[in-house]
Amino acid sequence: MYKVRFNKEDYFPHQWDFLTSGQFQNKGKKKPSIVGLIAGFGSGKTHIFKCKVLNCLLTKKNKEGVSNGWVIYPTYDLADELFVEPFKELLDDINLPYTYNQAKHRFVTAAGNIKIYQLQKPQRIIGAELTFIGFDEFDVESWKNCDMAFKKSLGRMRGSEDCEMFIVSTPEGFSYCHKIFVTDDNDDRYLVKGKTTDNTYLPEAYVKLLESNYDENLLKAYRDGEFVNLSALSTYHTFNREKNVKEVKYNSKKPIHIGQDFNTDPLCAVLFQEYHEKPNIRVFKTYSLSHAGEGDLLTERLCEQIKQEYPNNTYYSYPDATGRSKHSSSAYSDIDILRRHFKVRVKHINPLVVNRVNAMNKALQDNMIIDPSCIDLINDLERVTNKPNTREIDKSNKTLTHLTDALGYSVEWLYPVKKPKLWSVDR
Repeated sequence: MYKVRFNKEDYFPHQWDFLTSGQFQNKGKKKPSIVGLIAGFGSGKTHIFKCKVLNCLLTKKNKEGVSNGWVIYPTYDLADELFVEPFKELLDDINLPYTYNQAKHRFVTAAGNIKIYQLQKPQRIIGAELTFIGFDEFDVESWKNCDMAFKKSLGRMRGSEDCEMFIVSTPEGFSYCHKIFVTDDNDDRYLVKGKTTDNTYLPEAYVKLLESNYDENLLKAYRDGEFVNLSALSTYHTFNREKNVKEVKYNSKKPIHIGQDFNTDPLCAVLFQEYHEKPNIRVFKTYSLSHAGEGDLLTERLCEQIKQEYPNNTYYSYPDATGRSKHSSSAYSDIDILRRHFKVRVKHINPLVVNRVNAMNKALQDNMIIDPSCIDLINDLERVTNKPNTREIDKSNKTLTHLTDALGYSVEWLYPVKKPKLWSVDR
């Protein structure tokens, strides 16, 4: 029989609490059957998840004396990156024989078996009686898929007397983890929280990178491991008229940056200039052009109008990537037309909406002002909201979102918000 000794001094307090299912904090209470770890980036979630899986593999036995577990990630690619190879190393370290079938995503070991599934396709999660189930990065996936996977998993927790489900995630608003551990408030569940700053081995520069990349609301989630409202708030919740709306004067000596959103009607653009000192982004003009009649080429008209009003300048255009396929004429795409007039900066596909919104919120919090004449943009920033229980922008009001989308493409290009990687930090 294979045994592994886990030493308390080798783990951070929140890791040890999670690994031992809260038994030291829950003296006199029934041991929970569902344990969660909600923690910030870099807090050691990935490592302790692997240790928890190994512990369950060795201790959660069915009547045949072997364990039978599921490990569930948002995608197989993420499972391969975060779990499969590192878990092989753990098995090698304790000399536990195993085979791994890449096609079937299955570990077979002398102590028991582990089947890996992906949350993106919960309808394919099938199996027999299980002794343990582990979810990693649970809240990344949609509420619908989490709900289906969680309920299907609960129905399989009958392989032993001490079955356990454990869930690890960075908090993503009041998503499914909040429902499981806070809203439902069942006695069989135990929640552990951890912070990025609990990891005493992290370089100080990593925490500073987080703080420089995320707005205050997201820092509560991604650094402090707290459930915060990321969906019911207005989409651009850091916007404040008093702070962000101030007179902006056009400077003919500085290049013009143009964020553009392509729609059938209207065609929108936001013009700003970039400064070395804060506020870095200074928005001075917006356009919302509608078709004037048959044969009117909106993109061509917009370019000509900008150059006429602000002549003899350098222009950088940041268009919606869908402009590659939408056509203002039979011969040229919108981006082809832009390239005749401006220097175009465009990606092959648009950035994820959440990344664009995060970049906008960070810029609004830190380094953006908007001239009071940009009435429609200001209206957008105040009125655009997310769909309930999601971080998806509500586009049901056809008069909204166009100008904020346009500005967002340029802000995300110039000031992207990216999750810092440990290996990107100079030590």
